[in-house]
Amino acid sequence: MGQTRQIVGPVLLWLLVAATIGALTTVPSWSAELSATMAVDPWITIGQVISPIVMIVLGLLYVIMLIRTWVQRENLPFIRLVFGAGTALAITIVSFVLQNTYGKPRPCHLTELGGWCPANESFAYPSSFAVIAFAVAVGLAFAVPWTSYLVFPLAVLEGVASILAGHQFPHDVLVGAVLGGLGAIGLLYMFIKVQARMAENLAEARQRKAPID
Repeated sequence: MGQTRQIVGPVLLWLLVAATIGALTTVPSWSAELSATMAVDPWITIGQVISPIVMIVLGLLYVIMLIRTWVQRENLPFIRLVFGAGTALAITIVSFVLQNTYGKPRPCHLTELGGWCPANESFAYPSSFAVIAFAVAVGLAFAVPWTSYLVFPLAVLEGVASILAGHQFPHDVLVGAVLGGLGAIGLLYMFIKVQARMAENLAEARQRKAPID
């Protein structure tokens, strides 16, 4: 029964992700209106500054937690972080495939907003930054639960900053958050027993090596 739940749960999450992606392939009126309200001066410049900073902070936090859990011999959190990094990479690749499949323009491609705008070949749907931010946030929270109080607000801030910058419509960010967040949860829980076994093996290997050290 436990093995069945381990498979059925993630599959249901991925079906929800797929349904969300399929439902929002065209720009909803609420998303266009909200984008027009938010992507205005001086918020455009502020969003363009905040967005990359938040991504850098999330990346640094991930690296710091990887080093910390390794040094402190927190084997299960370390293995979960390794799996989380692989999960974030896999979902990011899916995101890029979807972006190039749908080929949806960004708000700044459709209207001159001022400031920097990605190239026309850089598509908006789903938001790759939102995908990465929420996948990284889930990976960190899954491995080191107390970080959830920090990383999820940062992921939300990243999404808002992308909208303010005129780089994403709100629905681009929403779908990116669903793909990155729920997709990461599904993958991580599907392999939760594998992570536990790898952590045990790592602990045993370190114990054998300890007298030599």
